Amino acid sequence: MDLPASVAALARQLGGNAEFVPDAELLCSPEVFAAERERIFLRSSIAVDHQSRFAEASRYCRFDVAGLSILVTRDAGGALYALRNVCLHAGYPICDAESGAGERLVCPYHGWEYALDGRLVEPELSARIDPARLRLKHYPVGVRDGLIVVDLGGALGSSRPGGGMLPAWLATANVSRPARWATTWDWKFARQVVKRAPQLFLDEADEPAAWHEFGPLSLILARRNRATLLQLIPKFAGHTDLRLVEMTAPDAAPAIAAAEDRVGESLRRAVADGPPVRLHRAFFAWYWSLMAAD
Repeated sequence: MDLPASVAALARQLGGNAEFVPDAELLCSPEVFAAERERIFLRSSIAVDHQSRFAEASRYCRFDVAGLSILVTRDAGGALYALRNVCLHAGYPICDAESGAGERLVCPYHGWEYALDGRLVEPELSARIDPARLRLKHYPVGVRDGLIVVDLGGALGSSRPGGGMLPAWLATANVSRPARWATTWDWKFARQVVKRAPQLFLDEADEPAAWHEFGPLSLILARRNRATLLQLIPKFAGHTDLRLVEMTAPDAAPAIAAAEDRVGESLRRAVADGPPVRLHRAFFAWYWSLMAAD
């Protein structure tokens, strides 16, 4: 799709010396959000969880990514898959549960069953139709520093998070229950809020830390024996969910505070205090590099 006028205008604005004043539509326009989904979200890799959630075979977890519902599964042989959570029959979601176990994924609409690699388990159809058409859409998936990474662009690379190396213990971390919050922030604004205020996600006793970027929609905050994975989930223009996974080193004591209560209160305070950041020229230069890429 063509770039919306407010996005296309960034090329001229960023190239000049005048005061940079971004168009307000960049944070609220459905057309801008649709272009972002096509040009950024669906071309990006994103860290969705930790591999310990799949320590046992025949497990699955559901994630929201870029307006898609994705099932990450591990079959009996230990292989990981990232599958579109949409039944081939009538487009109904196959799984509503966040996680579960079993050797089959069963759509509740008409009972169509799928193996954990996305193949439809239906002998009569399999005999009459090209097998390639009887498999759920799938995406490249792999493990990076203990984190499950899904590449919506179709070709998982070897990239690592920027901003420094992650601790070696992350691969064998202990993971607490994920937490999730809804915000009325556009994803761009939400990203800058959390990047510039990592203290929102730290206990008072935590040492200072900075975010490592893992694509535009996932960030990692690593301390000496604790780490936080934060996933941005753009729902639509002006609404972004934040999903957090807390991790601790194997020899460290589990987190005492309830992350959901602590971080939720921090976010509520941030909203009550008013906009904590402004999106400046440097941010939109980064944003334009993604939107203008072929």
